[in-house]
Amino acid sequence: MVRKFVLIIFSFLFFYSLSLSLVWAKIFIDINSPFFEKIPIAIEQPRLSAITYENRQISSKIVKFLSKDLLYQGFFSVFNSMSETEDEKIDYKVVSDFSRKGKSVTVVMRLYDLTNGSMIVGRRYIGSASDIRKMAHRFANEIVLAITGRPGLTLSRFVFVSENPSGREIYSADFDGSGIRQETHLHTIVMSPRYSPDGHFIAFTSFSTGRPCLYLKDLASGLIKKMACFQGVNMSPAWHPSGKRLAVTLSKAGSPDIYMIDLAGRILKRLTRGPGINVSPSFSPDGQKLVFVSDRAGGPQLYILNLVSGKITRLTYSGSYNTDPQWSPVGDRIVYVSRISGRFQIFTISPEGGDPVQLTFEGNNENPSWSPDGRQILFCSNRIGGNKHLFVMQANGQDQRLVVQFGHRDYFPFWGPNTFK
Repeated sequence: MVRKFVLIIFSFLFFYSLSLSLVWAKIFIDINSPFFEKIPIAIEQPRLSAITYENRQISSKIVKFLSKDLLYQGFFSVFNSMSETEDEKIDYKVVSDFSRKGKSVTVVMRLYDLTNGSMIVGRRYIGSASDIRKMAHRFANEIVLAITGRPGLTLSRFVFVSENPSGREIYSADFDGSGIRQETHLHTIVMSPRYSPDGHFIAFTSFSTGRPCLYLKDLASGLIKKMACFQGVNMSPAWHPSGKRLAVTLSKAGSPDIYMIDLAGRILKRLTRGPGINVSPSFSPDGQKLVFVSDRAGGPQLYILNLVSGKITRLTYSGSYNTDPQWSPVGDRIVYVSRISGRFQIFTISPEGGDPVQLTFEGNNENPSWSPDGRQILFCSNRIGGNKHLFVMQANGQDQRLVVQFGHRDYFPFWGPNTFK
């Protein structure tokens, strides 16, 4: 029997005191400030309506999951109770109430600002015991939004390609690498999966026909359809921010060039016409510009196409082999891969140019992808055992850590929007 997940957000104005705190909530913490220090927050053990062993076991997961979610953001110091914080100045506190009736559990969570004692946000969630993780994800997102003014990433998922002895397939996972789910069963080579901006589709390249063609998976129905299969290569899909069209690489006219197509695979416009090879497009957040890779000057370098004027400018000059660019959802940086001393490392650069910043130094590191809040970067690396697996780091390169070691090799990650329930 398929369990239907029931999740109810009780009210945006959960208590009357919440309306009094809305004025405060407009004053957000700037976590990008050079003087920023991690935000100390305490998560109290849930108060139980009935003290039983099972209730304690289930409710303890609230603290566990919520703590993990907030630590994963990279800008919280998390304490599991106020008793742990005698020598610390705590800015925020999470208080929760837990009750259970049969198989149904109800969790009420509230975030308090301890500088003035006001409640910032409160939510009530109803579901089953197995839904505790989802409840924690949702409230962690509420906490980040309330404190920083921007959603976090706990409602996001990412896609990747995993290779096993049986072949390569596309998988998806929660933001923290949990909840891995197989998305294709094509038993062939698959590449470059990309979530649509609304999270409803995955565009990708597959060799199902014996050559690289573009496909689209509808996540609601599970159906996969062929989107574009022109003569030559069809690859490197990049969603326009509108979600209604994509920039793709086609070689139908000879050398690979970048085209704009709609979701039915119809060509709307040819965006580049050589010279040389033009591949790997990525849109700016406003959809007005496109960063891509071209070898028109010899080796692969990054270029920016202004889609309004049609003007193309070279972006990278450092390094002889630069590729795989992804424009930050915030718009301030472009992450890419550069070959240094025979190894691939990840860099970022301003869209206006200037000196690039190297983020990785160990092993080979490729396929960088921004988190939906622009604060973290997902990538693959062979630094463990020589096989590629998925890692994540802060946008400045700090706190690099393994997030997925699922198959024999895991690569081509792409982080989707913060819209998954």
